This record gives sequence, C-alpha cells and structure tokens, in this order.
Amino acid sequence: MNSAGVLILIPFIFSLLCFVAGKKWSSVVALISSVGSLFYYLLLLSSYNVKTNYVAFGFYYDWIPSIRASLSFGMDAANLLVLLLTQIVVCLAVLATMVKGNTRTGAYYGLIGLTHTFLNAFFSSQNPMTFLIFFEATLIPVYFLILNFGGPKRKQAVFKFFIYTVFGGMLMLAAILFYQSNMFPQLRLDSWAEFYQFKLSLKYQYWLFTAFFIAFAIKAPIFPFHTWQADLYSQADRPTLMILAALLSKMGIFGFVRFNFFFIQVVYDWFNYITVLCVIGVVYGAIIAWRQKDIIRLIAYSSLSHIGLIAAGTMTLTNIGMQGAMFAMLAHGLAVAGLVFVADVMIRRTNQHTVDSFSGIARNNPRFAVYFFIILLSAVGLPLTCGFIGEFYLIWALVEFKFYIGLVAALTLIFGAAYMLRWYQKTMFGIPSANILGFQKLSLSEDYIFLILVILILTLGLFPADWVGFGQFAYKYMNFIPDN
Repeated sequence: MNSAGVLILIPFIFSLLCFVAGKKWSSVVALISSVGSLFYYLLLLSSYNVKTNYVAFGFYYDWIPSIRASLSFGMDAANLLVLLLTQIVVCLAVLATMVKGNTRTGAYYGLIGLTHTFLNAFFSSQNPMTFLIFFEATLIPVYFLILNFGGPKRKQAVFKFFIYTVFGGMLMLAAILFYQSNMFPQLRLDSWAEFYQFKLSLKYQYWLFTAFFIAFAIKAPIFPFHTWQADLYSQADRPTLMILAALLSKMGIFGFVRFNFFFIQVVYDWFNYITVLCVIGVVYGAIIAWRQKDIIRLIAYSSLSHIGLIAAGTMTLTNIGMQGAMFAMLAHGLAVAGLVFVADVMIRRTNQHTVDSFSGIARNNPRFAVYFFIILLSAVGLPLTCGFIGEFYLIWALVEFKFYIGLVAALTLIFGAAYMLRWYQKTMFGIPSANILGFQKLSLSEDYIFLILVILILTLGLFPADWVGFGQFAYKYMNFIPDN
C-alpha cells in the first residue's frame, strides 16, 4: 500500500514502542523507525511522476463533516524536498544520540518519534485544516523534549517559545475558519487546488494574510519575531536541536509556500514592507552572529539570517523564487544540521561552548576538519555545493523583482562567509589549546553522519537540476489549476 498515511504511521507506531522499550533498546527502535521511514519515502519518491499526477499517494478522512474539517494527506511537488529533508535529518539526529555514554531514556526517543510523525503529517497535509492541526501538534513533543532533556534555563526558553507559537497558531485558526466559512458549501475542502481557485474579497484578504504572516514569521522565525530562537537553541540538547534548526524552522517558510498564493494581490501590495523585514533579518542575524562567542548562538543567528533570505524569495511569487525557496529549504536544513553536529562533537569532547575555547583541532583530527569545511562551504553558499543553488535562485528572483532589495539580501553571502570562516579559523588552526589535547577521533557513527551530509551536499550541488525543477510544477499548480 503506497500512501502518505503509511509514512505518518511508521514513526507513530515505533514511537509508542520506544516509550516501553527502555534505555537499552529504545535508541535501536528509534533508528529502525527513522531508517524505515526514509526507505519507505524513497520507495514513494521512486514511483512519483509529477507530470502525470501532481498529488499522489493521497489519504483522506472526513473528520468533522459539520464544519468541513477533514484530514487530507499526499505527496506533491511543493512538499517533496521538505519531506526528504525530514526523513534524513531525523535519521541523523537519532544516530547522533548513539554515542558512548548515552543515557537517554525511552521517553526521549518516543518524543522524537512523535515529532517525526507530526512533521510528516504537517508537510504532507493537503488542506489548511490538516496543516493547522499538525502545525500545532508538533509543538507538543518538542516542548517536552526541551523541558525534560534541555539545559539549566530550559523552562524559561521553552515557555517563551510555547507562548509565541500558540499565539501565532490561534491567529491562524481564526483565519482558516473564516476563510473556509466563506467558501462554497458544496466543496469538500480536501485539496489545496480548491483554495487556490477561490478568492475572498480583497478587504478580508489583508486581515487574513496578516494573521498567517505573523503565525509563520514566529515559527520560521523572521525579524522581529525571532526573540525566542537563540534562547531555545542554546537550551535544547543538540540532537533535538538538529531537528529544531533543520526542520521546525522550515514549517514557517513552508507556510508561506502554501498560503502566499491565496493572497497574491496582498503580497504584491505589501511586498516592499514584508521583504524589508526579511532583509533586515538577513543583515541583523549576520551581524549578531559575527559578534557571538557561544557556538550554538552563532548557529541560531546564522539561521535567522538565511531564513530571512528564503522568506523574502517566497514573497516574489515568481517561478524562480519558488524554485529557489524550495531547494534552499533542503540545502539550509542539511547545512544547519551539519553545523549543529559539528558543535555537538566539539562540545561533547571538551565541555566548552565558546569559539575562543578551541584552537588547532585540525592537527589532531584532520578528517573532522575536512567534514566541517565542506559543510561550512555549503552554509556560505559556495558554488558546487547545494547551498549555492538555492541562494543564487533567491537572489536572482529578488533582483529581478526589486533590484535594491536583492542587492542588500546578497550581503548574506559576504557576512555568512565572514563569521563562518572566522569560526573555522579560530577552532581548526593555530597551536592546539589545552582543551583539545584529549580530543578523541571520530567514532564510526559520527563518521557515518558526516559522510552522509557531505555526500548529499556535494551531490545536490553538482546535480541540482531535477530537484530544483520540482519548484516550477508547484508554481504552476498554485497559479493555474492543473487539468488532472
């Protein structure tokens, strides 16, 4: 049975097993779950033909007919890359926990499995109500992961995150209910096509778009809705942070991909104001990242900068912008997951969190230095890595739409190279510091994680055409209802 429902069911069943498996076997069960989900997704991907059947492997359940609330899932060109990213990152995050001295409980892996379940459901959603339900549901396991397994200031950080996200979710709930109540009563509301075809009066669109924008800007996050991000990142345990930074940040961007075409005229009217916010985030995040000493906070502000660029690209509502945004989500997810794991390797071995605490690591562990360098090159958008392709498309789209906005957004390439290369230079080169004299060689599982990331970064960078091309089918679908 080929169905998006099975892709959701696999991690859910295994997450329940993790809760009862105990410390000894829960990590193995979680790894089997994530690897099984990855292979099942690749099976679906291998039989997916976007040209003949845009939405495939659908699963529909008429949940509450009286209010036309249905659960609808499927694979399409818009969610293809983020679903692939989800399976890869969760698999790597679970593998990242399987190190010497791992004491994580079955509850930890069960919560990881539930997060995986809800992320699959969210990205594969085929109508706004399903989208909303799992937009909110994903918050629950993440909340308990950080609350129970995070750092010493985790309660304040996760509470701020919870309040911000729930506020955005309530706005989106009101907007979706209003939107659906004004649609034709004979519609089932089981596909995005019905919503792209229907247009509300423009006076309502401004209010509804504002509600959606705030919800997605918080989740991404985008300046100035970002104040929860650095605190939460610094308190999350690092395998969980791989999922937070690589996947949860994409939920907000994915919301723009799905919903911006509901409000085409509003986006055009407000383009200058919205993209100015995004571009301020690009520059602000980069400058703050440059000033950071703490490695995790550096990664947090770096992510803020890159997310601002991707969000700005979605606002162009152009073919190039959509292709760039969708591919950049995949590329950024791989790069930021890799950077978090680099930080994890360094912090676990030394119990030091600041850039200035390390030097000379390349002398003791040159293989680690090579992995770090390749991931870093993708993070700064160097050609022949996957990071370059998405950023090139995004800047291209912004320059064509508004030259001066695209020009300022392109500064992310310069700023990103500055603070990332500074991090690399300070930690990898120079005389080995006392903190790294006992810096152990990479374990087999750590090598696997880095090899997978490096191979994906280089392969997608060298052969991006087919993957980027899915964006044009999504763009066509969201602008013109397909014949099939």
